Amino acid sequence: MILTLKEFAEYLRVNERTILRMLKSGQIQGVKIGGQWRFNGGQIDKVFFNSEDHGEEEVPLSALTQSLVGIPISRMMAESRMFLDMKATSSEEAIRELTSPQIFNTLVLDVNDVTEKCLAREALLSTGVGNGMAVPHPRDPIPTLRAPGVVVFGRSKAGIDFNAVDGKPVHLFFLICSQNIELHLHLMGCLAKLLRSEAFVKTCENATEPADIIKGAMEFERAEFLTDGMASLEDEEN
Repeated sequence: MILTLKEFAEYLRVNERTILRMLKSGQIQGVKIGGQWRFNGGQIDKVFFNSEDHGEEEVPLSALTQSLVGIPISRMMAESRMFLDMKATSSEEAIRELTSPQIFNTLVLDVNDVTEKCLAREALLSTGVGNGMAVPHPRDPIPTLRAPGVVVFGRSKAGIDFNAVDGKPVHLFFLICSQNIELHLHLMGCLAKLLRSEAFVKTCENATEPADIIKGAMEFERAEFLTDGMASLEDEEN
């Protein structure tokens, strides 16, 4: 995760001046971008929680200056974050299953906070987009998420009443969380295109292994990349 000074202080529940003193003493590291400090959560967790495996790869400080928009959505997926046979029978149960400790214990400090934020967003307006699909997400980004972005896939064979726009039960769920609004909008845009692919949707409906879902997303992204590349070449020739 990438944190600002304020987010870092809130994350550790200390004063911002304490963070700056620790930075000066060399206890932690950060980089200044446009006059604002940015910190890598991976190295912070190692300093304060002394955990050998806290679920996040170490990220070099140079990566803090790089935009994450453009990362394929398949990179946000993981086989361990997929439910091919959801047990939920209601919209609230579905969100609680998709944000369960099994998924988020290594990604956030407070799993209940993610669940409640997703439920609050759903209370405003259903994220059921129609055609048996829904894209639940927190109303706001999760800056303390220990990954830039996360996609949790869920499939309900029976279907769940999710107050979708077309009134039909939802069978396929794609819950997303991200560290910032820029990446959130990127993920939403990628999902919108991905879910318009009949081939990918059919893959999700018929998948027998979590790996099938990721492979389907990668195949769509590869085809899109090649199509865009050919279009660019034609534009250059014209």
